[in-house]
Amino acid sequence: MGDSAYSFSLTTFSRTGKLLQIEYALNAVANGRTSLGLCTKDGVVIATDKKLSSPLVDVEHVHKVERITPACGFVYSGVGPDYRVLGRETYFDLPSI
Repeated sequence: MGDSAYSFSLTTFSRTGKLLQIEYALNAVANGRTSLGLCTKDGVVIATDKKLSSPLVDVEHVHKVERITPACGFVYSGVGPDYRVLGRETYFDLPSI
């Protein structure tokens, strides 16, 4: 298996001695954006950096801060598909309010 081939095992080393899954994770973190959450006595503020990689991306369809319920929300900084899966799972796992 070459270094560029995907490996789904956490303990599989490449020919150069690197753990490929760790390399993929570090690259994903490096491509993420800054997010911040502030808790005050009156409420909570969450914010994120929303820089788009291409002028062809429609700004109106990119959401980085989501409300799950009236009392719960989250912000993501990383990979969009991961965020959508986590958001969907969180929504279905929360008890009804």
